[in-house]
Amino acid sequence: MTLNQILLDSAATLDLEATLPTGDELTLRINYANQAVEDAAATYQFSELRETYELGMTGTSVQLPSNFREFYQQPRYLNSTVWTEIPLIEYEDKYDKGASEVYGYILGNKANNYYIYFNGLSSGVSLSMVYQRYPSGMATLTDVCELPDPTFVTKKIESYVLYSRGDDRFQIAESRANNILLNMVGREMKDSGGLGRDTKMKFTNPLGD
Repeated sequence: MTLNQILLDSAATLDLEATLPTGDELTLRINYANQAVEDAAATYQFSELRETYELGMTGTSVQLPSNFREFYQQPRYLNSTVWTEIPLIEYEDKYDKGASEVYGYILGNKANNYYIYFNGLSSGVSLSMVYQRYPSGMATLTDVCELPDPTFVTKKIESYVLYSRGDDRFQIAESRANNILLNMVGREMKDSGGLGRDTKMKFTNPLGD
């Protein structure tokens, strides 16, 4: 669903007509839409926001992609013919590790890029890293929402606008948005055949958000 359609759907409830707002109100609702996507992405690791980064190691550190948020799983390196996990540790814990022990840690920030530093790996080894990225954002009306259910964004816009108006009905819109979010998470926890699957332990980003 495009941003244009999301805004039209929310306008049908907020303004009682399916037409786009204009001026500052349009800008405000676009900001609300992007904030809603960010909120959902910070809540769960949706597959729509998952990427794989593969490369050959040429030094002791690798600059992570600019849209990197956190790892979905531990990075891996190709050990002969087997992909082997690289344990991720806190930076200060490296002093407790052996000189040849294999591990990695992250330093940096979103503004100046994150870097992952490795120990115990040979130059030229193949690396594979599956990570969660930040949403791309919807800058134009033709941009498509990256969430599996864009109606979450519609309801969040309604909630934000109603709250700003002092309208108690924002609680109803917020409740509906939360239910949609729970449904999205529930569907994500099923396999391709629709069956439930065990939830794997995910790597927790030591840098926080």
